[in-house]
Amino acid sequence: MAIHSLPAALIFAAVFVFGWRLRVFPSERTALSFGAGISTAYVFMHMLPQLSEAGAEFVEATAPRALPAPHLRVYFSALLGFLVFFSLETFKASVHARAEAGVVPPLRLFPTLSIGGFGIYVALVGYLLVRSITDHAAPIAQYAVAMALHFLGIDYTLDEAHGAPYRRTGRFILAGAALAGWGIGALTELSKPAVITLLGFVSGGVVMNSMILELPDHEQHHFGALAAGAAGYAVLLAFVH
Repeated sequence: MAIHSLPAALIFAAVFVFGWRLRVFPSERTALSFGAGISTAYVFMHMLPQLSEAGAEFVEATAPRALPAPHLRVYFSALLGFLVFFSLETFKASVHARAEAGVVPPLRLFPTLSIGGFGIYVALVGYLLVRSITDHAAPIAQYAVAMALHFLGIDYTLDEAHGAPYRRTGRFILAGAALAGWGIGALTELSKPAVITLLGFVSGGVVMNSMILELPDHEQHHFGALAAGAAGYAVLLAFVH
């Protein structure tokens, strides 16, 4: 399975290395909204239903441990992923607002924290290419398409937020994180409860990061493109299933 998923990992890395080239197209923001719709549809039509199945598997795998509320553990993980990236976005907005108001100088450490946090997230997505709870080729392809477009949106937001530091080194860090996550997955195997927990965290992160791309700048909304991407991919997923 590792070799079959390697092309997807390479595509993830290429998105970060070459995604900036899309800046020359005037319709870039519309394309990003379309991609955000696809990745969001994937979460609601595939990942969230998968979480229900994963929750049952988590309960079965951890039965001897008598953990508290094991049937909710995967959803708690999804909530945690949502909150982690919400806190990063809130922190970013606070830093920029204070800097523009002249209250405090810009926080130089923030690009490192932001890019580092997303690097971990990208690595987790890469890991799940190899070690997800679904082994079929079709789900891998669906996951690869949705996450590649999702990463394109992340590349855009990080470039807008951090500019030169991201273009100089950040994009290569994220590209390396995608390949590193895949490599770790190819060489090691976490326990099923750990994989299920990672799946929940990534699901929450996808939802939050798609919202970050669409909600902050009201003038740049492309609801039609977002809805078209979501509806089209939802129909495709329903047809495949």
